[in-house]
Amino acid sequence: MGTGEGPGPARGSEESPAPGGSGPVRPHGAPGIGSIFVLAFLVILFPGVAGYVVLDWIGLPIGAAGLLGLFVVFLGLGFFPTVLRRLGWVPTKRRRT
Repeated sequence: MGTGEGPGPARGSEESPAPGGSGPVRPHGAPGIGSIFVLAFLVILFPGVAGYVVLDWIGLPIGAAGLLGLFVVFLGLGFFPTVLRRLGWVPTKRRRT
């Protein structure tokens, strides 16, 4: 019983469910939801907090440092869709001709 083999999928199997099963089907190697959350943390939250810490460390008042850190977060929110498209994680918009 201590072998760790249970009714779940075998190790090394693809994440896509068996044919006829329910659940999301994504191509092998496609990013999962965890990867997208990590990227959001790195593009949006981390630069804003780092900017606040650096500005507070150099002596800027807490209000000004907080507002500038929030501004950096808003810039990250604006750039996040572009980053997803450039990585190929989200399809690009097709232009009408």
